[in-house]
Amino acid sequence: MKLSLLLIAVITFSTVFAGEGEDLFKQRCAACHTIGKGRLVGPDLKNITEKQSLDWLLAFIKSSTAMINSGDADAKAIFEEYNRILMPDNNYSDAQILAILDYIKQGGAGEGTSAASPAADILNGVTAENIATGARLFDGAQRLTNGGPFCASCHKVRDERIFSSGTLAKDLSQSYEALGSAGVAAIVKNPPFPVMHEAYRNHPITEEEVINLTAYLKSVNEERIYQRPANFSMFFVFFGAVVFFIIFMSTIILYFKRKKLAVNHDILSRPSKVVN
Repeated sequence: MKLSLLLIAVITFSTVFAGEGEDLFKQRCAACHTIGKGRLVGPDLKNITEKQSLDWLLAFIKSSTAMINSGDADAKAIFEEYNRILMPDNNYSDAQILAILDYIKQGGAGEGTSAASPAADILNGVTAENIATGARLFDGAQRLTNGGPFCASCHKVRDERIFSSGTLAKDLSQSYEALGSAGVAAIVKNPPFPVMHEAYRNHPITEEEVINLTAYLKSVNEERIYQRPANFSMFFVFFGAVVFFIIFMSTIILYFKRKKLAVNHDILSRPSKVVN
């Protein structure tokens, strides 16, 4: 009886542990990594527990930046091999990381336990309309379906069609060259970066929007060498001159229409009759 209860407890604990690992993996890791399906933004994680020690994996997952800055040879090699893209730091406990690693070790419960043929490119069949829609979504001219912030509020691209871009985050002009369609789409669909993840956590980007934005960023990457930074200097000079003229004329009109005398002037100037 006791043995049966112990066995049930172990099975229950393992199921919960694996479930947490799956949730954490899909939340933060799946945007950049696969398990047995080849490299994406980052390396394929199949058999990662056999390639690196547990201590190394715990430290790297918590802060790849710290590992790279410490001079760790493996961390630096991964950083260079994968286009110098830093993996975001993760405020996970050792238990949470172990849950993720256990999920990976089990093959991802359907994520793929052997190398699979590459998936079809999501940009197959896209048209100029997809690119145009992606541009409107990027700069906010068209709202995202679920109300998330538009990309240009934080990012910029080298595209003279975009009037204004953000400077709070990375320039995305060459993001497609570094990540490819699968990598760009994965990050757009399931952002692994903390600020971006929070911004879209309750405002997910739809599959169609992912395709349109990815198509647009591919177009930006291909056309960036032909773009010239837009110069709006003359526009602002002209606009400023027009505003100044309007304010100036309004001031003159109001000045000549002003009341030149006191309100009671007419009453005070009437001849008064003295009654004896």
